[in-house]
Amino acid sequence: MALNGKIILKGLGLHSGKDCELIIEPCDSDEILMNGVPLRKFNLVGTNRGSDYIFKDGEREIKIRTCEHVLSALTGMGIYSNAKLTVNGGEMPALDGCAKLLCDEILKNSASTSKKTAAEGLNEGFIVSSDDRKRFVAAFPCDHLHITYTVEYDFVGTQTFDYVHTPENYYENISMARTFAMLSDIEYLRSHGMALGGSLDNAIVIGEKIQASGGLHWKDEFVRHKILDLIGDLAAVGKPFNAHIIAMKAGHELHLKLAEKLRGVIN
Repeated sequence: MALNGKIILKGLGLHSGKDCELIIEPCDSDEILMNGVPLRKFNLVGTNRGSDYIFKDGEREIKIRTCEHVLSALTGMGIYSNAKLTVNGGEMPALDGCAKLLCDEILKNSASTSKKTAAEGLNEGFIVSSDDRKRFVAAFPCDHLHITYTVEYDFVGTQTFDYVHTPENYYENISMARTFAMLSDIEYLRSHGMALGGSLDNAIVIGEKIQASGGLHWKDEFVRHKILDLIGDLAAVGKPFNAHIIAMKAGHELHLKLAEKLRGVIN
């Protein structure tokens, strides 16, 4: 699939709560560019409840917050090249809190193409984990992209989802999975400049009662959203690759550490 039209999306940043704008348009690059920089050249930070991309050009610093959902939509739908993103406002607009809205815009503004970026394979496995090794994400050789993810949350319990990637499977089973937060964390997040643009229009709130606009899309929407995040975070590698990814209670920080390792072996 290749973009053949311009997409313009506006909305509040999920964390900043400020007006943000995203423009996506076709270009001649064999990579995805964001504010003129290839994804693989950004430094990655995943410690602020989202994936932040940072690039230093001399004294100038480019920082774009919460990139995961937008990049998940693009790569989930098979777009790894010939796309230029311009982000105004320092953060991606939160939109619907998942990837469905952008996926629909991609379908309206793209066409099938015979030109495809070949997926690289792995010759060995990699694993990154938390200090206590209770949380990890690993990648092993495989002839396709396969993700097995497990999460565990209060009031939700343990959820596992086994996903084999195709754009069709992504659209139908992953793109609508919304971001979420624990009710007990919201006051802390907002006092630290996060979740200021969050609402039930773009997020699920987990407490003794789960609050979700229109109800949950699936009972296991939470683990499906973590797969959405992971696909978006691994877009930082810069090109498609095949692997079996196994994640246990991971998050953006570990996802991005794995992406950095994969950058070193996927040319």
